[in-house]
Amino acid sequence: MRRCLATVHLLAAPVLCAIGQPALAEDQCGTLLKTDVVHGAAGPVTPEALASLRDIGPAPRPDRSRPLFTFSPDRRSVVFQLHRGDPSKNRYCTAIVVLPLTPVAEPRPLDTSEELIRDEPARYGWAAFPIGSPAPVTPRWAPDGRWVAYLKRVGGRTQVWRANIADGDARQITDAPVDVDDFRISPNGRDIIYVARPGLVAIRAAIDREGLSGWRYDERAFPVRGARPQTPNTERRYVSMNLDSGLERPASPSEITSFGSQLPPADKIAYATNPSGWNAYAEPANPSVYPPDYRVVAETPTGHRLPCPVNLCRIDRSVSFWWSGDSKRLRFTRKEGWANSLTAIYEWRPGSQAVRRIYLTSDDLVECQPLDNDLLCLRERSREPRHFVTLDLDRNNEQKIFDPNPEFSRLTMGKVERLNWRNGFGVSFYGDLVYPVSFSAKQRYPLMIVQYRTKGFLRGGIGDEVPIQAFANQGYFVLVVDNLTYEDIVGRRRTAEALTAAFNHDFAGRRNILSAIETATQSLIDRGFVDSKRVGITGLSDGCTTVQFAAIHSTLFSAGSVSGCGWEHIQDAFLGPMVAQSYHEGGWPRLIDKRTDFWAQISLMEQAERVRFPMLFQAADHEYLAMVASHTALTQAGISSDLYIFPDEDHIKWQPAHRLAVYRRNLQWFDFWLNDRQDPDPIDDRQYERWESMKRGDQSKLSRVQ
Repeated sequence: MRRCLATVHLLAAPVLCAIGQPALAEDQCGTLLKTDVVHGAAGPVTPEALASLRDIGPAPRPDRSRPLFTFSPDRRSVVFQLHRGDPSKNRYCTAIVVLPLTPVAEPRPLDTSEELIRDEPARYGWAAFPIGSPAPVTPRWAPDGRWVAYLKRVGGRTQVWRANIADGDARQITDAPVDVDDFRISPNGRDIIYVARPGLVAIRAAIDREGLSGWRYDERAFPVRGARPQTPNTERRYVSMNLDSGLERPASPSEITSFGSQLPPADKIAYATNPSGWNAYAEPANPSVYPPDYRVVAETPTGHRLPCPVNLCRIDRSVSFWWSGDSKRLRFTRKEGWANSLTAIYEWRPGSQAVRRIYLTSDDLVECQPLDNDLLCLRERSREPRHFVTLDLDRNNEQKIFDPNPEFSRLTMGKVERLNWRNGFGVSFYGDLVYPVSFSAKQRYPLMIVQYRTKGFLRGGIGDEVPIQAFANQGYFVLVVDNLTYEDIVGRRRTAEALTAAFNHDFAGRRNILSAIETATQSLIDRGFVDSKRVGITGLSDGCTTVQFAAIHSTLFSAGSVSGCGWEHIQDAFLGPMVAQSYHEGGWPRLIDKRTDFWAQISLMEQAERVRFPMLFQAADHEYLAMVASHTALTQAGISSDLYIFPDEDHIKWQPAHRLAVYRRNLQWFDFWLNDRQDPDPIDDRQYERWESMKRGDQSKLSRVQ
């Protein structure tokens, strides 16, 4: 039953109704934690299997300040959000799950929802810059461990909810007129302190009114996303709400401070505090360059600093810190190995002159938190989706605690080989080579290039659009290339802007990445693995940029598929002034600069006749305008090109039905062009007729088919 509380509601109307609304029964989520492990023969990895995986948090993780799991006060359980897409119904099931940390414990859902909270960080002075990937959701425990609070989205609104651990009774707590951005629980467990931006209501209404007389094209414009001006950001307001009475008041300074308790000071990273009052952090060791190296520092409760004196304590910005259970030893991560492809964990006793390495892995430790002397981690391996594992660092043991996708391990997968090599400029690169499932050394296979990060589970590359193991099951080699960081390729500079400009100058960075891909591909051809006439290349965002550059500068590839870019000299016209300016600062010319020499290196409009392979564009409706010019130029030049547009999508496609369609179309596109093979169940009934017309170069027939 909904109850009505007469209260002073600081972010909405004076009367607050509907707080305490019970969670609705959602039968469609009833099987979320019921896995499908069966005995018998294993099946292949299919696009459907990949599109239906259960996930804990986004991939990759965008914000390490928002933990993906939290411990109960007694450290005997963790709580986290699990989500799974259903392509057949194009919806999600998300659940808040509690997992006891005992050997035979079973995870238990506390509350479910059909709506995914998507990541929409503020950027360019705008209130939101939608990305498309899931937002990290951090459930928080009450001090007595009897309930947890969390963000939940229902009916297009994100609010704070809470669920009892004992019986799973879940109810809405806040009823703000806008989405709640974040929250904390007071130390006594009686109040929820939340933060929202109520001023957005008035700003959006003002934009609506402005539209009656016409929206002015100004710094709010982002034409590629639509005509409506982007909503300017506004002040965040912190509110404290009493859970018993529902009364709200402005949060106190100490309550506001609690939101920054997990963040390091502005000039430090990876802050950690132990129960004895010691702090640990990393500070820039060479602040005159970007990005700087960092050095490990411990600080006593009285503020006395103890910098770690050895070079092994020089680390990069990806570092994580943990104190051992006895608070005497500091553990931290460090990238090392070929092209920094490995993650090591070192241990240091503050004041000591030595450190020792206690763990080394090529796996992706997505997030780790200390559990006594061990670590509880979310880990990914090349053939294992994200799962919970404990690492006993003293004994070098590990134990898998919870695998959300145990049935996946029964599917047939190609083996994975880590490759290390140097490109034509002498820069070290690495990647993972996935073998065809039925590999034979006597046969040459088609090869797929996937970009642009390869640490962790090999699912679909950045943006998750290329079903890697599904390709392996259909007889492909797949090379997943890590494109490194800008500084790995062109060295460090004084500022972030200068680093980007150096990377883009004369396309130095792009030449290095293409050289790395070509060098590795040629080595596989030389090994007798790959048919040189059947090499496909894919990429989203930065990976798309490499494909576009390769289309002009390389003759190695026979087909391509891209999403999320479209570099052309007219791009300022549809990016808007704010986004365009950020590109100018990174070295991209302005529209009026007329840099034909620059655009000849990347623009498909300028160099369409040089492209020698067919191109597939699978675009979000909020980005497709950036790709229309490239597609049109290729088509007019007689180069095979197909463009598909997915509604209500951003940079990363989030809808399950769309993800599955992208997977399947990529398989069908490359099978058609590389293997001359047609799927009996095409995504589009007319696609093979069009593609056959493209292959014959019969543009007149192509226009009639369309």
